[in-house]
Amino acid sequence: MKNFRSVVVLKRPPQELSAVMRDHLVEFAGSIADIQEIRQIERTTGGDGTVHIVNQWRVRQQIPTAIRSMLKIGELGWIDRNSWNDATGTCCWTIEPSFFGDYIACSGQTTFTEAMAGRGSRVTFAGELDLKPGLLGSLGSVEPLVSGFLETIVTTIIPRNLRAVVEAAAAFELPRVRG
Repeated sequence: MKNFRSVVVLKRPPQELSAVMRDHLVEFAGSIADIQEIRQIERTTGGDGTVHIVNQWRVRQQIPTAIRSMLKIGELGWIDRNSWNDATGTCCWTIEPSFFGDYIACSGQTTFTEAMAGRGSRVTFAGELDLKPGLLGSLGSVEPLVSGFLETIVTTIIPRNLRAVVEAAAAFELPRVRG
């Protein structure tokens, strides 16, 4: 199991920033360099007000050719299932990768708290990546390549994508309501 954590501080109040990420992610996804597309597949609201969303992500991040051909991996993407709780300022999530889904489990929580005397947000993104038994053992000579690639996803790509998503959310202009 590999744990990861990233913290970003931005100048936008936490309730507003989390609402933008929850409600407008699809709209500003195109402004994020590594993101090709985010599609919202499902959205429901529970009786307690918790909003549950399922998104499909496709990213531009390139998989090394050697790994792609040996493992028959096409594009890089995932399904994220998230639950937003406004009362606690948290979003709990799981990620189901488009490759090796039976062997990889990734979950965590994003927390939005006040910073900059209430004018900003501290966004803490923490989670864990668990490689289930059988994945690396079944890969033979490419195990070091795949293990290194997965390590890169956890230590580089996930934190970089979080920072890019949160920064894009902080910069997103909410549509003006005509009245």
